[in-house]
Formats: sequence, structure tokens, C-alpha cells
Amino acid sequence: MKLLLPLAFLATGCSSVSVLQERENAALAPTVRPEVLSVRPFEVRRGVEFDAAAATADEDVEAKIGSLVADGIMSKAGEWVAPGRLLQPGAPTPSEGLLVRGKILRVRQGSRALRMAVGLGAGRTRLETSVRVFNLAASKTEPWLSFETTGGSNMEPGIAGALVPSPLTIPIAVSVASSAVTAGAVGAKGVTQDALRTGRVIAAAMHDQLVARGLTERVTGVKRAGRFATPVGEVSLPGAGVQ
Repeated sequence: MKLLLPLAFLATGCSSVSVLQERENAALAPTVRPEVLSVRPFEVRRGVEFDAAAATADEDVEAKIGSLVADGIMSKAGEWVAPGRLLQPGAPTPSEGLLVRGKILRVRQGSRALRMAVGLGAGRTRLETSVRVFNLAASKTEPWLSFETTGGSNMEPGIAGALVPSPLTIPIAVSVASSAVTAGAVGAKGVTQDALRTGRVIAAAMHDQLVARGLTERVTGVKRAGRFATPVGEVSLPGAGVQ
């Protein structure tokens, strides 16, 4: 029991993206594994919190983050769902396969300095999306799946936290040095990594539904808010809801 709480903290504290508010229209579900997955770059919903700086004066940072989410989906599309096809803005809707459309609901880049120096939630990033997946053979206007995602850098320790001596039986100097390197890597994470990770989770959520319908073999899982994966299935954690 003494080991359970530290493990629970680690499971809920690391950088991650969760799926929530899942809805399915079973009547529009595919009956065979789709042959193609089309993806439109995500759009930023008007009036939402959007705190992210452009790298250059002429960069459209909203379009960049929307494209990064699509890139994350595409990176796993062929392995988890179906061969991916990125649709350019204004391109007509295909007539076959699945189509993913979505909106970015919230972006917070946080503070890289605080993530590196303090961590444990200080300076955390956050990215949230709304996703709709269409089975185009059944409908181009009504989604088969809809859900939201939320995630970010969460509770990793920064360098200050890493300097706490390890209770494990390893040399303290090695423990501190390796932890400090990890903390530095955590501090460097930001909205770019959140966007790519979000895309991969969206692909995993679609894969999960195809597996449930017996249309493909499981090769990955998806984290749902308030739950985490174990070798024997998902379990709930007290206080493990969306942070």
C-alpha cells in the first residue's frame, strides 16, 4: 500500500494527454477497417484562451499549432488507423474513409523558466481540443465520433525538485545529475510537443474504437481523464481528473 501512492502520483503527474467527453453515433460507425484517414489542420476557436508566442514576426502561430496537431495524427495514422492524407485548406471533402476535423479550445505556453527551475506544476503548459471524426461512407455532416482532449506538462519536477536526494540506494551525485538533466529536458517542452502529442492521442482514440469493433488488432491504448492504464486494464484514481 505504501508503494501505491507514489505510483499513483507518477501515473497522473507526468506529461500526458487525456481523452474526455467521448460520444459515438453507432449508426454511423464503419463496418470494415477504413482504407484512408483524411485530416484537416485544426482551427483555433474564436475567443478562446490562446497564449503562445510566434517564433518570427510573420509566423501565423495559430495555423502552425493547428498543423502540428494534424502532423501528430498523421505520424501514427498508417500504423493505428489507416494511411493518412493531409487535406490542404479549402480542399473538398473526400468521399471515402475517415475524416478528422477539430478545433483548438485552449493554448497556454506557460513559462519555460519556471518549468526548468521549479516544475511540479509551476509554468505548466496546456493544450485542449475538440475533435470530430466522420465516417464518410455514412455521412459527411454528422460525426461518427466526437470527443475532447486535454493535456500538458503537468507535474514533473524541475531542477529544484531534482536536487532532493533520492531515497533509492544509488549514489546521490548520480541521482542529482541525472534528475537535473531530466528537469532541463522537461523545461524545454512546450506547446509544440503538446500539439504533436495531442495528435498522437487523437489517432490512438480512433484506433481504440476500431479495436472495440473488431476491425483491427490492438497496438496501443488511450488515456482517459481520471483513469490510467495497467497491465490488467484501466483503473480509476482518486483525484485523477483533468488538471
